[in-house]
Order: sequence, then C-alpha cells, then structure tokens
Amino acid sequence: MSKQGIVSASEVSELRPGFQDWKQQAESQKARAVKALQSSLRMYELNEKIKSTLDLTTRLLDLESEAELFSEAVNLLTSEEGMGFRDASLLLVEEDSLHTACSTLERGKKVFTAEGDHRYARWLAAEGKGEPFPGGEDDQELMVTLRSRGRLLGLLEVVQHEREKVLFEGLDSFVEWRRDLVTRIGEVVSMLIDNLRLNQELKRQSTVDVLTGAYSRSFFLQRAEDEVNRALRYGRSLALVFIDIDHFKEINDEQGHLAGDMVLRELGSLFRRNVRNADVLGRYGGDEFVWLLPETDLEMAVCAADKLVNEVRAQRFELSGEGTSRVAISVTASLGAAGLLPGENVEALLRRADEALYKAKAAGRDRLVS
Repeated sequence: MSKQGIVSASEVSELRPGFQDWKQQAESQKARAVKALQSSLRMYELNEKIKSTLDLTTRLLDLESEAELFSEAVNLLTSEEGMGFRDASLLLVEEDSLHTACSTLERGKKVFTAEGDHRYARWLAAEGKGEPFPGGEDDQELMVTLRSRGRLLGLLEVVQHEREKVLFEGLDSFVEWRRDLVTRIGEVVSMLIDNLRLNQELKRQSTVDVLTGAYSRSFFLQRAEDEVNRALRYGRSLALVFIDIDHFKEINDEQGHLAGDMVLRELGSLFRRNVRNADVLGRYGGDEFVWLLPETDLEMAVCAADKLVNEVRAQRFELSGEGTSRVAISVTASLGAAGLLPGENVEALLRRADEALYKAKAAGRDRLVS
C-alpha cells in the first residue's frame, strides 16, 4: 500500500483471495441464518396448527351422528384454523366396497371396490403387506386407515397444498409430525365411529323388540303419549288398535316355544309390512301387539285393521316337525280399535281399545271390534 493510502491494482490482486473467502463465509452464514429463521417459522406454524387442531378435535367428542362427525372431521382437516389441507375425504367400508361419506374432492365416483386399480385399493394392499403408500397425487396425498377393535372401518385421505409441500420440503421431522397428527385424528374418528354405532345398537335394542321387530312396550308408550298430546293440541285424528293372537298358548304347548317364537317373528314381519311409515307398532307383551295410527280417524283405522285380520288368516306358518318333516299351521287374530276422544289421555285410549279387543274375543275371535 502506498504512503498516500491508495491501494494499487497489484495490491488488490493480492487481497482478492482472502476477500473472496470472507465473502463466501458471509454468504454461507447468511444462508444458514435464513434457513434457521425459516425452520423456526415453520416450527411455530406447525406448533400453532397442532394446538388449534387439538382444541378443535375435542369438539368431535360431543357429536351424536356419523354425518355430523364426518363433516366436522373434514372441516377440521381443511380449515385454516385446523390442519389447513387442500382436501380431505372420509370413506367407509360397506360390504366389500368403500363408500365416500364426506369429501371436499370433486369426484364423480362415490363408491370404490376394495380391490382394483385405484389409489384406495393400492393403499389397502400396501398397508396389508406393511409397505409404504405407493404414491399419490405428486406425493401430496396422505392416507390413514380407520380401524377399531381390529376391524377395518374405512380410510381417511388428505391432500396438501402445493405451497405446503414447498414450505416443508426437506424438513422430514415436520412432515413426520404432521403424519402422526393426522394418524391421531384418524384414531379419534375411528373410536367415535365405533362408539356411535355401539350406541345406536344399544338404543335399537332398547327401543325395538328383537324377536318381532316391533317397538318395545316402554318406547311405544312414550311415542303414544307424544302422539296423543300432539293430536289434542292441533285437533288431529288419532286411532289405536290392540292385536291379540288367538289361542297362542296352544301353539307353545303343542309345537314348542321355538315354534311359537317363529310364529311371532313372522307375524311381526307381516304386521310391519301392513303399517304405514307414520304408524307406530309395538309389542305390548307376549302375543299382544298395539298399533297407533296418527292422522287417522276410527273409520279409516277399521278399514286398515280389517285388512290385517284377513292377512293374518291367510298366512301359513311352516314349522319343523319330527325329523325332516314340516308342519304347516294357520293362526287368527282378534283386534280392538278406538279413536281418540277430545280431552282423552293415552291411558283412557288404551283402555277403550283393550275393551274392544275383549269384546272381539268374547264374540268368537278372528275379528275386529271397534
């Protein structure tokens, strides 16, 4: 360097290698700092998503129907306050197929066979062999199997945004965290599906008589009270019919209780075929049934009940006899009908229908009295 402090060209040439090293180090440090900052931002974003997603997941616990559960789960996975995926789909196993229960994807096909050349079948085949998912939509898809108590319930599928793929590219730990979170959400959804179905079955067993398919006595009486109150409030017609199988004790005594159960089962099916969707059919006890007909006056109820008397009379019941032989028998029924009177409660309506039934049996059975 000259005394005037001016660097000559030759001196610059001598300094350049050291200057270049320093510049490269500075650029490298800057790149590392930017990458660290990006990683911190990504971690912060993921942590915030995890916290908000866990909060939202607790909402699923209070839902009472599968439709609500599926809709809320898909919203949890795709909303900005949730996981923020581009798309999400829930598919349920029904018989040998996968049925789309809820999805944000626009697809024409809603049912997929468990075997075939589509991504769901490939995923199930790979999962069954313990292999990784064999690729999806540019590797942006993630699938989770829904299982409970060892049974396959369905599949949960999510598709990430392209920007999300770029943001987390190269950050394997973040991608794995997100996969684990989606898996946990799938486990919660699986548990809730199973619980809802168990509750539905318990409710069905408590409201429906297993043998005949008619409603249980307690459930019928609750429905009858509701219908009576509604009819009185709005001035609508309502009728009730008592049904009693004639000489049913003789069937049990002569053919056995298994044969008696078979007759009750087939009669329950016959009765249900002959009542309207709006009607309420209950098994009152033993061989006695009760039939509630909303929006129906006594005259209309008598026409419907007369038809039922004829249907029962025409029915043949094939019972197993000794060895391989079969015995065909027929039965008859006695019916008593009553229409709701102004200001009458459900107990009074039941009593008048029961009195009409008693008259039908006293008059020779196999008939309707109103």
